[in-house]
Amino acid sequence: MEKNSILGLSKELETKKQQDRDRIEKHTLSELTRHAKHLRDGLSVELGTTKTAINDHLKEITGLINTLETDTTELTGETRKTLIDDLGKIEKISEKNRQAALKSLRWGWLKYSLPALLICATFLAANWGLMQWQTSRLTSMQEQINQAQQTLSQLPQGVQFHQDGAGASYLIYDTKPEHYQTTSGVWVSKLRKP
Repeated sequence: MEKNSILGLSKELETKKQQDRDRIEKHTLSELTRHAKHLRDGLSVELGTTKTAINDHLKEITGLINTLETDTTELTGETRKTLIDDLGKIEKISEKNRQAALKSLRWGWLKYSLPALLICATFLAANWGLMQWQTSRLTSMQEQINQAQQTLSQLPQGVQFHQDGAGASYLIYDTKPEHYQTTSGVWVSKLRKP
């Protein structure tokens, strides 16, 4: 009876352990998905704002060049060349910034997801450690139960072991035993052969 209850308890703990793992995996996946979406949305908004600001400034500069080209009285050849060179530099820098923003968007999520992954790994390791500790305790208890059952099975025929609810233990004999005290002061019971 006790062996079946230990096996049942062991199976129940294994099932609970697997359910906990599944629940942790689902929770971790949902958290990582949520963080990735939040990061992607934030970077997308940031990139859109930057792109809009750069386009507005380019339009403003282009409009200024067009205005200056129509008003030839104030625009000299050197000023026009300087403005066109500046516009070219701005476009190159804008393209470089766009490439950097795309690279950041591709790999930037890793920087923000790494702490969440570390916390998840720590949680999983702690859970695994707890399960190992519980398993070792159950194994130890099983060994103690096996040893107690072995000891009880070694009792001679006609002797039974009994415990009451208050914690007292008794040996029950089929026939009256003879009690003796040894020279060392230990009491022994002599059992008659059946």
